[in-house]
Amino acid sequence: MKPPAIAPCLGVPGTQATVDFYEKLGFTALPAGNDPDDDLRILLFDGEFALMVYRDEHLRNWLPVLKDTPVGAFGMFYLAVDDFDAYVERIRPFVTVQKDVMEHHGDKLFYFTDLNGYVIGVNQKRTR
Repeated sequence: MKPPAIAPCLGVPGTQATVDFYEKLGFTALPAGNDPDDDLRILLFDGEFALMVYRDEHLRNWLPVLKDTPVGAFGMFYLAVDDFDAYVERIRPFVTVQKDVMEHHGDKLFYFTDLNGYVIGVNQKRTR
């Protein structure tokens, strides 16, 4: 599966309930990991990446800038880039950093907000 260049991650009150709903609509959910505090789920449509869903409380803890945003109006997008380090260096002067470069499960991540307050997480492009 080739991941998209930008990937939505939506905060939801119940990850499993949301997965169950989307499965009724023809989506397929990839299995969750073993960490109950990391219930991120990836949803596919026709075998292609569609979106991610993540329990709202976990997403708020992950990115505190989202702490007061109601469900249905908050989330984040991920932007997959070819050269993570070069891209982050290039955009840093133009963005408001929300979470500086870090490593999580072997992936480098960098979070910023755009001029409208949308959170974008940058990660290295790869196939999973």
